[in-house]
Amino acid sequence: MSKKGSADLVYILGDAFRSLRENVGTTILTSFTLAFSLAIFSLFVFVITNLNAVVEGWGERTQMIVYVKDASVAQADALKQAVLKVPGVKSAEYVSKEKALAELKEELKGHESILDGVDANPLPASFEVRVADEFNQPERIAEVAGRIKALEWAEDVQYSREWVEKLSSFIRFIQFAAIAVGVFLGAATLFIISNTIRLAVYARKDEIEIMKLVGASDMYVKAPFVLEGLLQGFFGGLLALCVLALGRYAVLGEIPAYLRFAVEMPFSTPVFLAFLIGAGMLMGVAGSLISMNRFLKV
Repeated sequence: MSKKGSADLVYILGDAFRSLRENVGTTILTSFTLAFSLAIFSLFVFVITNLNAVVEGWGERTQMIVYVKDASVAQADALKQAVLKVPGVKSAEYVSKEKALAELKEELKGHESILDGVDANPLPASFEVRVADEFNQPERIAEVAGRIKALEWAEDVQYSREWVEKLSSFIRFIQFAAIAVGVFLGAATLFIISNTIRLAVYARKDEIEIMKLVGASDMYVKAPFVLEGLLQGFFGGLLALCVLALGRYAVLGEIPAYLRFAVEMPFSTPVFLAFLIGAGMLMGVAGSLISMNRFLKV
């Protein structure tokens, strides 16, 4: 690096840090505003990611029970092949009447007397069917169920359609809310950062005008303020992780235990911290550039 380049870098760094020291209160306020914005948005991301994981996990479990009218064990393989040929079916497992009764007795362990007096096995044979991942939407699951029910040997098809529809609707609502909140918080944060930088710019208006008169480029003038926004974003990203941790701690104490999974961190801490810092620095630079571009056009 040339002597001039080194001198320019020293000036840019020194100017940025001097501005941060002179406006320490505003810098702290801006960093905390950015931290709260990132923390709130991150909480929505946690909820969406964890709920989607629940849906995907549910997709790996039994999704439908297909009850068979009258079929012998010998016919099970032929019926299974018929089920597997239905578009959208991932797998099917035959459950004989005997196996179904054995599973019922296992579930009633300690209360077997309920079955006293029952001579014949009242339970029908069935298939436990799993649907392919690309069919994990309520409408598509209903299509698969309709096709299976159309098979002449299928007595009935049961699946938790209402639960799936409600969960899918809830996830869509959370996703929409996260996008809306993210846009609002992002816009508000950019507004605060750009106006904070603008105050620093106007406080040094004369100095900047002199620099322009002696031939300083726009990039040279912008550099200290962009670095200032970058540092504010860096500190905001670090603070965001602390705010998020405190927020999760407060929320966990107010929600039922069975819902706490929704606010668990679904990513590794180093990766998520890198994301927060990167997002904070990006917003800090964007706010600085918005402010400087407006000022230099005046």
